[in-house]
Amino acid sequence: MDDENLQAIVERRLQLSIQVCMDIASYLIAQLGLQSPEQPENIFAVLGREQILSTPLADRMIGMVRFRNILVHDYLEINSEIVYTHLADEINDFEQFAREISVAFLP
Repeated sequence: MDDENLQAIVERRLQLSIQVCMDIASYLIAQLGLQSPEQPENIFAVLGREQILSTPLADRMIGMVRFRNILVHDYLEINSEIVYTHLADEINDFEQFAREISVAFLP
């Protein structure tokens, strides 16, 4: 919490991790011929609706996209305590995302 350089690294890595999940979701939507959402955060809603992701995880991933938008666009107003709180939760969500995608598409 006291190291600004470490905070910047964590914020950037969170942003990139969320973006990778968004890219994977977009790729799956395109490959499966699913309807593309109008809003970027809704890519996870599509995967939830198609039961590729569990509904609770899809909902949390939607929140991640919103958080990513804050990291990208409002970087001067980021509260490091909020980032720290998100970090603990999102690491588990990234792991669950990988598991659910793997279960859906790997033999």
